Amino acid sequence: MSECNGWTNYETWNYKLWLDNSQINAINEYAIKLVEKKDGDVLRPLAEELKYQAQTNAPELEPSFYSDIMNASIREVNFVEIAESILQDLGYKV
Repeated sequence: MSECNGWTNYETWNYKLWLDNSQINAINEYAIKLVEKKDGDVLRPLAEELKYQAQTNAPELEPSFYSDIMNASIREVNFVEIAESILQDLGYKV
């Protein structure tokens, strides 16, 4: 694992890049609602939602080298780091 553009690794940076370019409004709305409803830790639930979205939105591929690589990359994403960044961007203290 090596750092990439200030993120834990390439996979984390790449997921955040695509997230920012496509789904950030929905994720931001989810994060805001989560903060409003929850007392205590919102970081973990937001990270779990990001992971869930990455896994469920991944295309279904037949077992192959490509499906293995895609799934391995998703496992390398630091969803907590991305959740922290989203909450900080929204002005919440993490």
